Amino acid sequence: MAKLPIKPIIKLAKTYGPEAAKFVKKHGPAISQGAAFVGSAGKIAKDFRKNRKESDQYLEKNHPRKTRFHQYKTKIVPDLHSMNRFELFKVKLEVEGFIAQIKEEEEKEAGVKKPLHSKRLKDWNDILIQIEAKIAARDYQEYIMIYNNPSYHCEYFKGYERQLEKFRNMVENQDNEELYEYLLMHTKRGKEEIKVDFSL
Repeated sequence: MAKLPIKPIIKLAKTYGPEAAKFVKKHGPAISQGAAFVGSAGKIAKDFRKNRKESDQYLEKNHPRKTRFHQYKTKIVPDLHSMNRFELFKVKLEVEGFIAQIKEEEEKEAGVKKPLHSKRLKDWNDILIQIEAKIAARDYQEYIMIYNNPSYHCEYFKGYERQLEKFRNMVENQDNEELYEYLLMHTKRGKEEIKVDFSL
């Protein structure tokens, strides 16, 4: 650690210290109001920067994929739990498309941009992992509900009626091995867990 020269600091304190103390004593309330103003001005500036990032003008200047990434982080990923399977599959395809675009750009452009592309790929892959996990979990949950109650009406599988019908047929036929294989393929669960949850 560097040594600070003490003599100039002492000289400065002796020269301006008494005057500064008198000034603070005389103008104390005004100084405290000014400090409060500076604090509130800092908050206003922070809010302004945050709102600017969300404004249409800011979004117009940015690359559409960057804008979409911001939407995924702030709106879409937190709302995955309320989407049906069709909507989840739609966002999954979009994210996979963005990942393919970045890989293509990485191949075409110079190696200097490789770290930038790697970060983008990682960010989009993180979102893709969350979407795939949500699809697998919701599928498994809905399959359990249908298995335990054949008359259960499922809004989640709207648009996937054939897949749902195939599952119901396997349940009705009581073909356990075929059912287990189907669930292994569609839900990313272990066979032992499936056997426990889907036993007759």
